[in-house]
Amino acid sequence: MSTFYGGPRDTKSVTLTGVLESMAKDFPQKEALKFKSISMTYEKLEKAVLGLANLLREKGVKKESLVGIYMDRSEKMIISILAVMKAGGAYVPLDPSHPNDRNRYIIEKSHINTILSESKYESVFEDLGNVISLDIIWDDIINGKCITMENMITEGNQLAYVIFTSGSTGNPKGVEVEHEGMMNYLYSVSDNLGLDDSARGLTVVTITFDISISEMFLPLINGGTLVVADNDTAKDGISLRKLMEEEHINLCGFTPSTAYMLLDAGLNLTGMKMLIGGEPWSISLALEILKNGCSQLWNVYGPTETTIYSTMYNITEKDTYIPIGPPIDQTDIYVLDENMNPIEKGQEGDLYIGGIGVARGYFENEELTKDRFIQNPVDPERGRIYKTGDIVKYTDNGDVVYVGRSDFQVKVHGYRIELGEIEAGISKHEDVAQAVVVVCGEELNAQIHAFIKLKPDKDVTASDMKAFLDNVLPYYMIPNRYTFVDEYPMTANLKVDRKALMLMNNETDNISSEYVAPRNEIEEMVADIWMELLKVDKVSVCDDFLELGGHSLLANRLVTTVNKDFGTNITLVEFFSRPMTIEEMSMMIEENLLAGLTDEEIEAIMNGE
Repeated sequence: MSTFYGGPRDTKSVTLTGVLESMAKDFPQKEALKFKSISMTYEKLEKAVLGLANLLREKGVKKESLVGIYMDRSEKMIISILAVMKAGGAYVPLDPSHPNDRNRYIIEKSHINTILSESKYESVFEDLGNVISLDIIWDDIINGKCITMENMITEGNQLAYVIFTSGSTGNPKGVEVEHEGMMNYLYSVSDNLGLDDSARGLTVVTITFDISISEMFLPLINGGTLVVADNDTAKDGISLRKLMEEEHINLCGFTPSTAYMLLDAGLNLTGMKMLIGGEPWSISLALEILKNGCSQLWNVYGPTETTIYSTMYNITEKDTYIPIGPPIDQTDIYVLDENMNPIEKGQEGDLYIGGIGVARGYFENEELTKDRFIQNPVDPERGRIYKTGDIVKYTDNGDVVYVGRSDFQVKVHGYRIELGEIEAGISKHEDVAQAVVVVCGEELNAQIHAFIKLKPDKDVTASDMKAFLDNVLPYYMIPNRYTFVDEYPMTANLKVDRKALMLMNNETDNISSEYVAPRNEIEEMVADIWMELLKVDKVSVCDDFLELGGHSLLANRLVTTVNKDFGTNITLVEFFSRPMTIEEMSMMIEENLLAGLTDEEIEAIMNGE
């Protein structure tokens, strides 16, 4: 039978804020939270959380009130999330790097009345609810001036958070997750990893991505230490490696793309416990991580709708492929055929997930909730199950292996994306008649490719479209490649042939500049690196890295490779701060090399000595 049941666990009366309150009593002086030079003990953390929670109560936050969190990565972000929960509310994460229209849609859709933010972002929310700028009142919060003795109890069946994920209709949809499911996940994973108070974890992903919950709270529920990476460090492999080494990080959860980035940066994984998930990945990457000293490596799988991750598989050097693994505690998985019956070994089927982690549904979207959260046809007494849309294979030896999707949802560099949302965003451009989007390549080389049909007599370039989409879509949804077409290839059923479009991946209108060949040895070497990373046969020294299909993760690999080949120490921030061309990067290399020389050495070079 292709049905699997996780073990029992009682998390009905367990809340995250209650656990941390106990930690503050039992280990008051142990370091709980660190951000740059700021270090907070469990006692200070609890005091700050309690202070802000009381302030939220005074501002009208009550049971299951939705509170927006819109701020840069810092200790304030962690405290804000915990304070919302302690006040009885549920947090709604917002990302300052996302377009304002998207954030405003989420705020208005979820009826948020209170937003925790910073004074520099006040103009974003001039007409939206009650905005609390934490930097202005922070001293009062951490010094206890906001604290009262009001008892604030959060129950296990209350909402913990509402995370908005990509929506196929063009707008994101909010997933409602309760405390009980969240705590079941945290304790199940903690037990599997054997975590204790020696855990030193790191959080790097945006809080709009539910992996952040795993990053933030796994170390804290065990009495360990959470280190927060700032915005720039979280994106730069070299800076991130240095932070992990300096802080002796021994627990981390990454997407495969971030794992590649850290391996490129030379991170030593000795003694590390790692969770890798968010998208399919290869056994070759897993074996490279294990070879690098990782003590525990787990493949984790699960959609936001079933609370972070629902299955775990401990990978060893003996593995030749990566199953999604058995379910965590209080979690059921079912592999069913089109008639909703369990399949036999060797067959493929649709994956459904049940158990305590199944979300309430989609915020104020009853129709979609009924479509995706259905009654259990195998064992009705076990409650609702969620239709993941994932196709898996039930192998002959009893493993479950991810195969693909039954719809147009994709995972790119760890981000869950509905291609329909990108197509809807492109179609908002007044000159666009139709847009079809596909994903080509895998893992680090995955690229979003938009095939766009314009209205008659209209002229739009790839640069024009990217500039337009910068104000419409989050950065991770913006296509890497653009091709303008007169007509689309069609299937026999007169539908757009997406497979045919994927074969057209090398046909792109991104390159708008005239070809300029490399003019010196440095430009030639840099051009070779670009062509290898971008998988192109020809590149002009004036072509833009992003317009050629590059993205932040490839930029990390580019900077790391250049530093290794030239002996430079260029940072990712420096690369993004200047025009991203071979010409400019070559000048950056020269400047970096000259910066380490004396005036006499520079003069000798200029004189050809």
